[in-house]
Amino acid sequence: MVTLNDKILLRKPDARDLEELYVLKNDEETNALIGGFTTGFSREMIRDWILLHINAPDEVLYVIQDLGSNKLIGHVGLYKIDYRIRKAEFAILIGDKEARGKGYGKQCTDYMVRYAFEQLNLNKVELSVLSTNERAIYIYRTYGFETEGVLRQAQYKNGRYHDVILMAKFNHLCTYTEQAVTPK
Repeated sequence: MVTLNDKILLRKPDARDLEELYVLKNDEETNALIGGFTTGFSREMIRDWILLHINAPDEVLYVIQDLGSNKLIGHVGLYKIDYRIRKAEFAILIGDKEARGKGYGKQCTDYMVRYAFEQLNLNKVELSVLSTNERAIYIYRTYGFETEGVLRQAQYKNGRYHDVILMAKFNHLCTYTEQAVTPK
């Protein structure tokens, strides 16, 4: 468990989170901000989601809990951690609308990226974001993520195609020198 600024707690998800995750992950407005397609989640699907992520060897996933209200407001994680290439995918969901705009997303992003670089010794953290999610893009850019590319019309939501922006941040502590290989 990790406490950030005495306001939020990052902890592993467990069975007690099922009802709150069920509500957050079935919110239509929240789902409009993230990639992928869903027809909704059953409680059984949420239970399976929790088990999948707490047992995944290539992930670090936390639920985000507001310490003032004791309410679950979302989740944040590093996925598909590749220790050979030294990279991971980053994702965050602030599903509680009342928690948005309070800096929680930025604090969680800061913690997870630092964790990736300083604890896991990764070189790259990458993410994908819908081009319509301007708040998330702003946070990622201010935190130093740079656009690596755009997948044009890669998602379909609400009767329209949307671009997906690929972004990444590299560990500024990593320095490598390329050496030429001369065949013998």
